Amino acid sequence: MVKKKFIYSFSILLFLFCAITSQVRAQGGSLLLLKDRGIIIRSFTSGDYINFEFSNAQWLTGYIDWIKNDSIQINQFALQGAITMFGTYGQDTLKLGRLVLHINEIRAFAKDRGHFRSVFTNGTFLKAGGIGYVGLNIINSVIKGDAVFDSKNMPRIAGGLAAWLAGVFVKRSNPDYRPIGKRFSVEIL
Repeated sequence: MVKKKFIYSFSILLFLFCAITSQVRAQGGSLLLLKDRGIIIRSFTSGDYINFEFSNAQWLTGYIDWIKNDSIQINQFALQGAITMFGTYGQDTLKLGRLVLHINEIRAFAKDRGHFRSVFTNGTFLKAGGIGYVGLNIINSVIKGDAVFDSKNMPRIAGGLAAWLAGVFVKRSNPDYRPIGKRFSVEIL
């Protein structure tokens, strides 16, 4: 009877020990999260493709080897264009090796491919329209023999410059990358 009780208590202790140690091991980070104002918009795990700006302003691409508590290791590669033996253009992969880095060394993430980029959302339409309007106004003033910087013409030139400045502002507020800072953040879960 004592032997049976000993085996029973030993098995309970062994079960508790296994349960506790498995929970402790599960606390290691294995998920890299990109958040937009606290909301997860992209997650990365081991084996995922990642494209980001490093702390030295260099854009790095590669696959994630592992993710730990506060650092990641990526297997870097670069795509470079090459001419094939048939005279056509092709991509060649250049392996650059592994890099271990802290998550605070990530300055920005590239936007995902396939996202709609329009001349309206990147400010190009406003900038081209503003410059075109100012240029056309100046050309018409010269052709008609009017003074270019006349008091009647100045509000029109200012309107074109305002459209160009609005385009510059739209481009700055909607970059092609996601800078880490006020709006975007990185976290390991």
